[in-house]
Parts: sequence; C-alpha cells; structure tokens
Amino acid sequence: MVKPRSRRGRGQKRSSALTVQRRLWLVSRFVRSPATPAELIADARRAFGESIYPPNALVALRHDFNALRNEFLCEIVRQPNGSYALTDFGRLTLLNIPDDELEALAFLVSFFGEESWPNSHQIRSLLDHIIALLPPERRQNLDRQHNVEIELPQSSTSIDPNLLNRLQRNLRRYAIRFLYRSNFSNEPEEHRVAPARLFLRDGHTYLEAYCYNSPHQATIGRYIPYRVDRIIPESLHVERRVLPPELPPRRMWTLRYRLSPQVARNRDIALWFPNSEVTYYLDGSAEVTAQTGDLWQAEQILLRYREHCRVLEPPELVEMIRQTIERMRTLYDV
Repeated sequence: MVKPRSRRGRGQKRSSALTVQRRLWLVSRFVRSPATPAELIADARRAFGESIYPPNALVALRHDFNALRNEFLCEIVRQPNGSYALTDFGRLTLLNIPDDELEALAFLVSFFGEESWPNSHQIRSLLDHIIALLPPERRQNLDRQHNVEIELPQSSTSIDPNLLNRLQRNLRRYAIRFLYRSNFSNEPEEHRVAPARLFLRDGHTYLEAYCYNSPHQATIGRYIPYRVDRIIPESLHVERRVLPPELPPRRMWTLRYRLSPQVARNRDIALWFPNSEVTYYLDGSAEVTAQTGDLWQAEQILLRYREHCRVLEPPELVEMIRQTIERMRTLYDV
C-alpha cells in the first residue's frame, strides 16, 4: 500500500487582508513621523503582535514599500539619517472634504500662519498633514477658498518654544521661579509663582500666575498676567514641591458701566467680561454689570469706548481711569 505523500508547507500563509491592513497602518505611522525600518517593524509588532511580520521582516517591509509605491503611487524616500518618510500619499489622498469645510481649513491656515502664536509650529504641522490628505485638485483650490481677513495685532517678538513647552507642562502642577523683564525696572526681576493658565490677548501670550514672591509688594498674593516673551528662558526653574489641588481664590470685582446711545442704541454691544448683564434704556444708552478679576485689563478695554463710556464701579477702577485721563491730558496739553 502506497502512503500518500505529505505536503510540506512553507509556513503559515499570511492573510492578504492582514497584509493590506499592515500596509495601510504603515501609511498612518508615516503621518506621525519618519522612521527607520527597525522602528517601523517594532511599532507594527506592538500594534498587531509579533506575527504581523515574518522572521525575515526587512524583506517583507521592502515588499510593503514597493506595494505602496506601485499600487497607490505613494512616494516613500530614504533620508540621510537612514529613516524613511512618506512625502506624497499618491492615491491615498482620501480626505475629500466639502467646500465649506475647505474654506474653514483655509481660514485656519491663514490664522496660524503667524509664527508668534503659541504652538504655531505644531498647529501648522497638523494642518499640513490634513492638507496632504486632500486630492491634488482640492489642494490647489485651498488658496482660493480663503475669503475672511483677520486683523489682529501681532507681537514684534517671538516666544522661545522650549520655554512655552515647559510652562505648559507645569501649569497648576509645580511652583516656578524666573527672571522677568518688567516695565518698572531696568534689570530683570525674580518672581516665584504658581502658574495657572496661558492665554492670548491683543497679540501677546500671557502666563497668568499666582504670585508668591516678587520685588513689588503690590503683586504678592495676587494673580498676575506675565508676558511670556518677557520671561528669560534660561532662568526658568521648576520646583519639586507639588502645588495643592486648589490654588488660592481669585479676587473678583463687580463692574458697572454706562454706554452712550452712540454705541448702544442698536443693542449689539460686545460683552467683554464674564457674567455680563445689560439693561437698555429708552434713550438708547445701556448699563452693563459684569465681573472681572483684572482691573488693569478692564481699564484697557473700557477706555476703547473713549467718551462713550462712564465707569460707575468699582471705585478702584474709577480712580485708575481718572488718573489715566489726567496723565493723558498732561501729555497732550500744549
């Protein structure tokens, strides 16, 4: 009796569907950053398990590259440091968004084109990744979609990205010390603070922080907005002691101001402050009641109305504006 010959396979046949999935995963991995072959294989095995690549993984990876190039016209190039980068998605530009979203994308590109914005490089990189996924004809239409102009003041100085990153990492976590270029001193001053938040205002990036110690007694025990570009980057020191879960309460003032009919009669006034409530009168004027934690900012905003705004309270703000007006009168007095 003749025994049937056993068929010796060459190993487990890999699923074609899994291979396609692996190759599409490579594209998404390239979106994150360029990588060496060893990094790509290791990341793939972490994502799918050890069996995603056979023992001769480099050969299989080379087949994956060729398939992406031949089947989808992707451009994968080797960089001088040995890593590979996906420079063109070819037929995988699948993000064919509608016209209104393309217009929104063009708006974001224009808005974050100014490098003085915080995180502008990261945001622009994100937008570039989105644009790269658009079909070529949609990319060409992107510039023509922008029809909203943005007029905002821009800072004449730039922010150290490493400084900004360190501030972000330590918000509400650790107390920090730094040297600060204040308008009230010719020399940098040391401040010790609890960093609370970062925010943008009138073209500048600010760190709002609770001041523990500074050369000015008036700032201690208060929340102070520090312009980030005035912090000396190499002077920043992060303390090891963790901040308490809750920072000290913020002092708040009740604002009350009257706007003339010239700016209020259309009942479309700007609400600049939290908890704003508006009362309109028959003569067209309006009275606004609101809250603020920053009298200096409140003065800057309300002075924009010039003679069309009268601040009624708090008395501290009324006095600040009186002093400002007197100094301006002296400045312009001939």
